[in-house]
Amino acid sequence: MDHGFYESNLDGEGLRIGIVQARFNEPVCDELREACMAELEKLGVEGEDTLLVTVPGALEVPLALQKMAESGQFDALVALGAVVR
Repeated sequence: MDHGFYESNLDGEGLRIGIVQARFNEPVCDELREACMAELEKLGVEGEDTLLVTVPGALEVPLALQKMAESGQFDALVALGAVVR
């Protein structure tokens, strides 16, 4: 399988980003968070413009995202979780 890479010219400066991370499968989710934060930094999103919320598991992620969306405080929301079988 050929994996291509997408080069972005997006500018994240001044954007407020909300991130919800599940604590279940923590090692996997922590790596997802680190990769997400690194990409946001590359796009110019400042650390103080991100809010990270953790929830017990993947099932709680959508509810937390819904509350964040309803607040109107964020330009974008990110869901991080892993269901490992």
